[in-house]
Amino acid sequence: MPKKYTHTAAFAHFGTAPVNVQWSWSARNEGTKTVAVTLWQDEFKKSPDGRLVYERGPIWTDSKTSRGHYELMENLRWALDHCDGWVKVIIAIAKDKNAKQRSIKECAPTKMQTKAVASSHWKLSASRQEHAMNGYSPG
Repeated sequence: MPKKYTHTAAFAHFGTAPVNVQWSWSARNEGTKTVAVTLWQDEFKKSPDGRLVYERGPIWTDSKTSRGHYELMENLRWALDHCDGWVKVIIAIAKDKNAKQRSIKECAPTKMQTKAVASSHWKLSASRQEHAMNGYSPG
């Protein structure tokens, strides 16, 4: 992991600011048309064809109604409408990757970008995203 950042500083690296430092997992800057999302390092997997894929496991029932999840869905929709779907990526390492509610041990902004996928199932499009690598390995 590169230089350590606070979660707020990682968002600021991309010119974005979280709505709430406790529950925001994404942020956007409408002026610069930038959306940043936080992804867990341990949830990156290699696909059979060698591409790096981010797969979010089952979303806990309580997180589906959380403000952070709702904000993430709104920001992904906004990215599709205003950024051709492209978002910047913050990689987070969980204090306990088995915890029901994870918290960040450390995080950092990356050179990685991901493209949000348009789908009639927003939960699915947010849970599986393919990434274009720009010199950073999340694993």
